[in-house]
Amino acid sequence: MKNTDALWDLIKKGKNGKNIGLQTGLSKLDKIIGGVHPSTYYLIGAGSSVGKSALVIYIMYQLLRYSKKPVTLVYYSLELGSEIIFSKLMGLYCAEEFGIYLTTNDIMSFDHPLDDDSYEKLAIAKKWLDDVEDNLIIIDKGLSARILYKETLSILEELGDVETDQYGKETYVPIDPDRQVIGIIDHLSLVRAEDGRKKKEEMDLMSSYMVTLKRKFKISWFALMQQNRESSSMERRKADLNEPTLNDLKDSGSPSEDADVVLQIFFPLREKLPNYRGYDVMSKDGMRDILRSIIITKNRYGEANKLIFTSFYGVVGWWNELPDDPSTIKDFTIYRNVKTNIPCKLNKENKEDVGEINIPRNDIKFNL
Repeated sequence: MKNTDALWDLIKKGKNGKNIGLQTGLSKLDKIIGGVHPSTYYLIGAGSSVGKSALVIYIMYQLLRYSKKPVTLVYYSLELGSEIIFSKLMGLYCAEEFGIYLTTNDIMSFDHPLDDDSYEKLAIAKKWLDDVEDNLIIIDKGLSARILYKETLSILEELGDVETDQYGKETYVPIDPDRQVIGIIDHLSLVRAEDGRKKKEEMDLMSSYMVTLKRKFKISWFALMQQNRESSSMERRKADLNEPTLNDLKDSGSPSEDADVVLQIFFPLREKLPNYRGYDVMSKDGMRDILRSIIITKNRYGEANKLIFTSFYGVVGWWNELPDDPSTIKDFTIYRNVKTNIPCKLNKENKEDVGEINIPRNDIKFNL
């Protein structure tokens, strides 16, 4: 088959609606990057405690709950135990389904025993997780490039076979051609170096293996990466260059070069910005710790250097997209109310009057 014929087959497939990516739950982001596609490497970069893990867990929740295609998620968690990841998914479910807002502390009863109503709601969330758990594989142990390749290959071999054609070319044939396999590494900076390699060399090798696996087996990747300290240096701030760029990921080697799409999360309050691109941040009437932006700093298949404003509700890890033009917003404080900003099915059905509520917070405290 000629290359042009292969391309034309893809074009015809797309014409029939079969190339549409899986939805992340953020429609503006999906519009720019095309959703989540097979054989695509997504890199998410941000500073510490800005929301990298929360964003990828939110996307996982959306895929597990709403994907029209079968998915298998393989989560290599180097920071969170499997029970914490499940609790965060249950918290997202309870927020959307019932309008209750439970942190991991609440779910685990770290401060005080869980109340009966929340316990009953979590039991329903557990039933949902039981139904989708076969599509979620969590590996929460030490990870190196060698282990990543071995573990991922073993999972892929269970989901398909490698066949050799008459010309000796190997092709991966999945048992279910509609199933999309997505690997998640949280996060690259915590990998374990082997065979005398330095950590950055191990990260580079792991990234190279991810490229090999995505090409051969059409697996997609979400890799999370810590931004280096340069992104918030005094010199950058003096030059009014607060937002992260691809250069802020360069110190970690090749992942930003290997990735097809790079998303970088920016937290304006952490940079002590009074205003951010027209959004009121620090005043008593501002958005304060709710505001984030997601910057698409690389996109091989579409527009790059695009920015999406979002609100992030850390109490449960929910993300919403905000207006592109903040001048249309008369009251920024409306976005600080979690209950009116997380779409709750039960509240919609009962048409409840949702007023101000007090929610237990364990966000970072800032001395401003």
